[in-house]
Order: sequence, then C-alpha cells, then structure tokens
Amino acid sequence: MRPKWRQHLWAWLVAIALSAPAPSLAQYSDQKSQEERIQELEAQVADLHAKQDKAEPKASPAPGEEKDQEAADKAVTAARGMNQEERDQWHDGLAAAQPANYNAAWQIGTPKKDVVDKGWWGLKDTPSEFRMSGWVQFALFHDFQGNAFDEDEAFSSAVVIVPTLKRPSTGVDVRSSRIFLEYRHLFDWEQKRKNFPGVAHMLFEMDLGGTVFGDGYGPRVRQFFIQIGHLTFGQADTTLSNGGTWPAYFDRAAPGAYPEVRRPVLRYAAALSKRQKKHQHVLTTGIELPRTEFTNAESAFNAPDMLVRYDYNPKWGNLMAAVIVRYFVAESTLTEARATKWVAGGTLSGWALIPTKREDRLKWNFLIGPGVSGLMFDTATAGGLDGTYVDATNTLLTTNAWGIWAGWERPWADKWNSLFMLSYVDVLNVDGQAPETYSGSVTATVTLDYQPVDHLFLAVEYFYGRRVNFDAQFGQDHRLNLVFRYMINR
Repeated sequence: MRPKWRQHLWAWLVAIALSAPAPSLAQYSDQKSQEERIQELEAQVADLHAKQDKAEPKASPAPGEEKDQEAADKAVTAARGMNQEERDQWHDGLAAAQPANYNAAWQIGTPKKDVVDKGWWGLKDTPSEFRMSGWVQFALFHDFQGNAFDEDEAFSSAVVIVPTLKRPSTGVDVRSSRIFLEYRHLFDWEQKRKNFPGVAHMLFEMDLGGTVFGDGYGPRVRQFFIQIGHLTFGQADTTLSNGGTWPAYFDRAAPGAYPEVRRPVLRYAAALSKRQKKHQHVLTTGIELPRTEFTNAESAFNAPDMLVRYDYNPKWGNLMAAVIVRYFVAESTLTEARATKWVAGGTLSGWALIPTKREDRLKWNFLIGPGVSGLMFDTATAGGLDGTYVDATNTLLTTNAWGIWAGWERPWADKWNSLFMLSYVDVLNVDGQAPETYSGSVTATVTLDYQPVDHLFLAVEYFYGRRVNFDAQFGQDHRLNLVFRYMINR
C-alpha cells in the first residue's frame, strides 16, 4: 500500500496534466516549449514509479491506482495531439463523405469492415495523418469474340461489334493496379461544431491507364481533390455517382474506371440536422465541368452542370437521390450554326444489408433522362450520346435514355466471396439517329474471389455483353478473367 502523501502527489501530477488545454494550431508554432512540457511530464511520472518500486516491494495495485495510471497515460496522449473525442468526430466526418470510387474499391473481400480508419500513420506532435494504399493487379483475360475489350478501359457492352465478329483474343492486363495517397488534418477552429468537424482531407489516385511514348503503359491521374469540412474541390467522381452501389468486381474496378465519371467538381455537403447520429441525412449541391459529346457537332460552350443530391444513411445501408441540370451549346461541324438546349436527368440508387448469416449486400442504381446518358455505365463508352445535331432544321436532339443495374454480393466463408450483377440500358428516342447507332445493351457479370492469406486475392470473373443498334442488329461477346491482386497497406 502506498503512503498517503504519494497518492496525493500522484493525483496532483495527473490533475496538472489533465488541466492542460487541447493543443491548437497556434501552440504547434511553439514546438520547443511543447516538447519540453511533454518530456517534463514523462520524467516526473517515471521518477515517481522508480521511487515507489525502490521503497516497497511490488504488490497488487490498490483500488483506484489503475485508474490513476490510465488517466496519466491519457494526459500524455492528449498533450501529443488529438484526444479521443476529437478523433471520433474526425472519423465520423470522413465516413460521411468518403470518395465514392475509393469506397467501392475497398469493398472487395471485406463486406463487414469499415476501411475509413485502416492504415493511417500519424505525424508526430500534429493532428495530421498520412496513408498510402491501393493494390497491384495482374489479370489474364480471354475474349471469346475479341471485340469488347478496349485498351484504355474496362469491358463494355456498348463497344461490342455488330454483327458479332468471332475473333477470339487473349491478353494480359496490369493497368488496373491502383495507388492512393491521402493526407488529412484536423483544425481546432471547428472543434465545437456538431455537424461536420474541421477536417482537411486530400486524396490523390493513380492507375496505369495512361501511355508512355505512344504505346507503353504509363501513370494516369484518376482523382486529385481536397475536402475541407463541407467543401470538396478538384477532380473527383461525379456527384451523380454513388460509389457504394458500384459492383465490387476486379475488371478495372468498372464502372468507376470510365473516365467520364471523373470530372472537375466543386461541391458542398452538409448534414440536415445537427442532432443526427453518423450523418444520417446529408444534402449535397455542386457544379461540375462535363465531357460533352455530340454527333455531327461540337460543344461550343462547356457550361458547368448543376447537381443536387440527398443521401439517407441508416444502419442497414444507403439510399441516394440526385438531379442534374445541364445546358448544351452545340455547333454544327458542317455549317457552324449553333443550337442550345436545357436538359435534366436523375438517379435513384442504394445498397442494403440482407439479414442473412453472412450479411449479403444488395446493390442497385437507376438513371433516367437526357442529362445522364453520357454518365451511364455502358453508354459512357459509346461516345456522342449527349445529342445529335440536325443540320436540316438547325436543332439539337438530345439523347433520352434510362438504365439500371442490380448486384448481389455474398461472402460464402471467411475467405470466399461472390458477386452477380445484371445491367440494362435503353435509348428511348430514335429521331435523327442513324440505323447503326447504339440503341441499348445488356451486361451480366459473375465473380468468385478467394483470399488465401491477408492482402492477397485470387479471382475468376465471367462477363457477357450484348449490344443492340436502332436497326435491331446486335452483337455479343463473352469474356473470362483470371485475376491476381495484392492489396497495399490494408
């Protein structure tokens, strides 16, 4: 049993440590005094332990002594940076607005785990963290018709040759390898806010989809953006996309692989109620620079798209609704005459945990309207689908389409996972379209992956794609993938 005066001394030291305010950005400028205070506190605690061990034999701690030790440890931790409450606020805020493509990529093989907090390295004596993550992927593919594989992107039914051309081909793909570099920092000036904490989050994403000297594989920037609290700016996945609904298959992580869904964005996201837990209701507004494509015309003015999005995040999943408004200015490639038009489109999407033993996931995404035809999975690769310029009447006929995909992900065991996905796209208006123009497509995907050890995934994937033109002619393709993927810093 320790003498009373030693217990009082211990309590006094702990009280001094706990009374110190949480460090602010101003305090970090005086790094020398901060380090001295920490070292002094640690020296006092170590000296007290040495005296106690020398004065009396080791014995079971008296009631309350373990709590004192825990409090002292917390005091030292708090002096070095964020306390636990601040860190919890930080992580909740990041979870509410993580990059869509990033979330989809990390869902593979981990349907029960939240990856927001994995792999971060703290920067000493600052409320900052850094992470490098991603994967190295090697895939051997075989196309039975050899016409649905684009050297730049993933399997897409929209580029199947019509009619079917039986030209089998086999190849190797390494371009799906991915690197994420992230940095995040907590600002004191938002500590008292209960909505979104003051967090700066930077993400840089790169793959090997670029080229070097014309034909060699090279790095390509996919996303590079910064989030500060509510605000996001940079190149990121379009606000219209819901990354949580993207199928977690291995073929270029499509449809997130399509470059059309990554655009310069400026958006603002905020929780609708300060009392809500885990940001259950989130409203997002933003503007984005599109990649507009017309048939028989060029875009004369690349007006920003305007978007509004609502997310509902219950415990069992996510529901999202969004609307996009676009303004087209098309200039004829023949007469240089111009035509303008306002269009709009929308999407309903979500995912839900199915109450089974393994917690299966059901995913869906529905898009409709002339404003979304260039952002719809298969149609994003078809080209020229925003509209067709009619020179005879100097008018712009915008493409009206709708599409849906649905997926079912199931973890069969601790190391086995499967995915089944089916998608359908239909272009509604036929006015001004050539007979050989893309009219719709169907895609089916089956994936089985196995995780023999941590970080390593082996997968088999089968794709079926069917394209239909306006003249009712069609083409189809089958593809088989054998995939090796090694996750980095997972």
